[in-house]
Amino acid sequence: MDLDDIQDGADELRTSLARVFRICVDRYGIGMSDPRFEVAPSGRATGRVVLPDVAMEELDEEQARRHLAELTETIALLGRTTGTSAHAVLATELRFLSARAAALLDASGDGPAHAVDDRQHAVLSEVLRRVAERARLRRADPAIKPPAVMLDIDMCALDPRARVVHALRAVGVDPHGLAALPSYHRPAWDLWVQEADAEIDHEDFCRALFRPWENLRWDTPVPGLARFVWEVYDAGGRVIFNTGRRERVREHTEHALAAAGITGPRVAFLRNDRSRPVHELKAESLPTFADLDIVAVFDDICENRQAMAKRLPDALFVAVELPGYVHERPYDGAEVVQSFETVPRCARTARATKLPALSHANSLAELPLAEMSEGKLALEHAVRLSERESLEMVGTLIQGAERAAIQTAERAPRTDDLAADIYHLLTRPQFRKGARATYSLAMARREIRPHVADGAPIPIITRGFPLKFHYNKLKTMGSLPDLSELAAMIRLRELQRTVQRIYPPGLAITVLGDGNHFRPHPRSLLRAYREKLLSYHALVGEILTISDLNEVAEQRMGTLAMRQHAVLVPQRVAEIRDALAGLDITSTPLSALEQATLRTARVIGEAMPHFENLFRSLMYTVSVTQGHSAALARHIYADLFNLTDPALSAERRAVLVRAWHDTIRYMAVLWVDHELGFDAAMFSHHIRLTPNPRSGCLGFTYLGGASVLPWHGMAALDVLGRVSTDFAVSLLDQSFVPAYSTLLGPDQPWTMVPVTATEGGRLNDGFRAAVRLRHR
Repeated sequence: MDLDDIQDGADELRTSLARVFRICVDRYGIGMSDPRFEVAPSGRATGRVVLPDVAMEELDEEQARRHLAELTETIALLGRTTGTSAHAVLATELRFLSARAAALLDASGDGPAHAVDDRQHAVLSEVLRRVAERARLRRADPAIKPPAVMLDIDMCALDPRARVVHALRAVGVDPHGLAALPSYHRPAWDLWVQEADAEIDHEDFCRALFRPWENLRWDTPVPGLARFVWEVYDAGGRVIFNTGRRERVREHTEHALAAAGITGPRVAFLRNDRSRPVHELKAESLPTFADLDIVAVFDDICENRQAMAKRLPDALFVAVELPGYVHERPYDGAEVVQSFETVPRCARTARATKLPALSHANSLAELPLAEMSEGKLALEHAVRLSERESLEMVGTLIQGAERAAIQTAERAPRTDDLAADIYHLLTRPQFRKGARATYSLAMARREIRPHVADGAPIPIITRGFPLKFHYNKLKTMGSLPDLSELAAMIRLRELQRTVQRIYPPGLAITVLGDGNHFRPHPRSLLRAYREKLLSYHALVGEILTISDLNEVAEQRMGTLAMRQHAVLVPQRVAEIRDALAGLDITSTPLSALEQATLRTARVIGEAMPHFENLFRSLMYTVSVTQGHSAALARHIYADLFNLTDPALSAERRAVLVRAWHDTIRYMAVLWVDHELGFDAAMFSHHIRLTPNPRSGCLGFTYLGGASVLPWHGMAALDVLGRVSTDFAVSLLDQSFVPAYSTLLGPDQPWTMVPVTATEGGRLNDGFRAAVRLRHR
């Protein structure tokens, strides 16, 4: 088809062309020759690109740049109908290339090709790992200080490029003729003077660089800063700033940081009348942060790092060398980074052998939402499963679980202690989550032996299966249970059958749906979810009891207790709101959350979850706006705490407010549950299964190594046919396609499947036959 004839589908085709080009160059080192465009019978371009008879030969620089020029021209022709520039498309799709591919396409670094150094990725990942490890230790021991990462500001968090150019012109130097720009720091300045062979007074340059102070507002965040701050926060830490700037420029500095969504930053400025060396004063500023455990320090100046290292011997020190400047050599041996960018885990950056792949993310916060594609092509190439095909898949899963139960029981050691033998089966890798220490053999003996002595089923209880959290379209694509919930029931069936092999009375498993306990949801959604869950239960074999948590609570605790529960919750909500009076989540979110955690702990006590931790979990389950698109939700959540972006600040504020109120309500319910002894009344004399291991409970995994609970994500079959779960936004980005089933209906996918397992709108027979549960 001629390019001029393509109207419908041109947007998808531009993106597809750029993406296929990237795959060819970045993953295989080949060119994209003579691309063909698949066209639907309606005449609309589907967005699929076909490369006939591609010669698998290694590109050189000349060939790669010729192919890039040809692609740019083609995309420009396709963009005429919408006005989207070719450069914008390429700049989006050619991000995070391998270093080799970026050099092939553009050695100067001025074009759309973009790469992140492998060592930089490793250094920043190590910082995040250290933060996460300290945060983990702190969760076990609240006396441990919160972890923090310290950043310098000039030439580190903020790039003064516009001011440097302005200062050079002020002292009579044309910046466009320079190979690199100077830094104000004297050792780096002297190196630049040597290299540029310039005769410029350093004081004149600095005067033009820092005056007027209003020009400090021109500084721009270093690439990746916003995402890095977010990742440190998600890992359980804080980002703080220790600068050589003086207190009088606080407002200008905060204005520049706000461009990265950093509002209300914690910054140590120097006194306006400072006269001693900056490195000494920055080291003396460290006690300002005595309440924090500083795990890493980023600074562009070596003497600053050395001075602070004497007081922070356990911290990791990192030199920042922004591209395009002359820098002093880091004689302290510090690691070096050029920005705060890491390589995100998404389809764009995956290696050839990793596609399509599950994200293995525990939270949406771990995903680079801004870098992920919308997956429009995946939605257009959906699979339809007949009732027969669907039931065959269910049968295959059940048969596989039965075989696994027999094998597990037969391989287990048998002793004279039946309780210990049952405990051994309950803690097999396909069932257990977390360490055995949370539910020890001694605990199991106390709870199992009385039932064994009576020859009665061993009561097991778990709660969950509330509702699919579909409100922002990032986690799931519907509110009904899909194949992941069905597979979770099959896993419970496998647990039952395994124990029955050595103890025929088996287990009395009760699943308590808690969809309306902590947060109100529309009754119609809860009812539809429950009815579909019961229909799956019938398919699995009715090997357990499904009940509503509140209904069972009324039976066990009595109507009066539940009426008291209903009265106390709004009272506790009011008390928590009073404790949080004056805090504004839409002004300085991080500060507000930090204060909320301290205040609620004083009111409720340390036994309850931290307000901040609850908020971080719940903020991804609130609705965005009526009729919103998944693309809008991605951009809102990609930088949720950035309230300075005029295009999205209103939507982000609305999400933060909803999450704030949801957290208050959730915490109030937990508080009342604790006061009334809810857990003791509900779960006494039962072994309690939980996907969140804690002392006294048996950690249980429904789907092996799946990171996401069935109701927090979507069912997905990985490339080996194993049932798992992942977030909808990641599955679409990774080219998983929806598979609809008559068991669920036409409005919501039953599962997501790899595009490589489909052909002509059907799931390959061999792939269907290989479907099974994950065992690790």
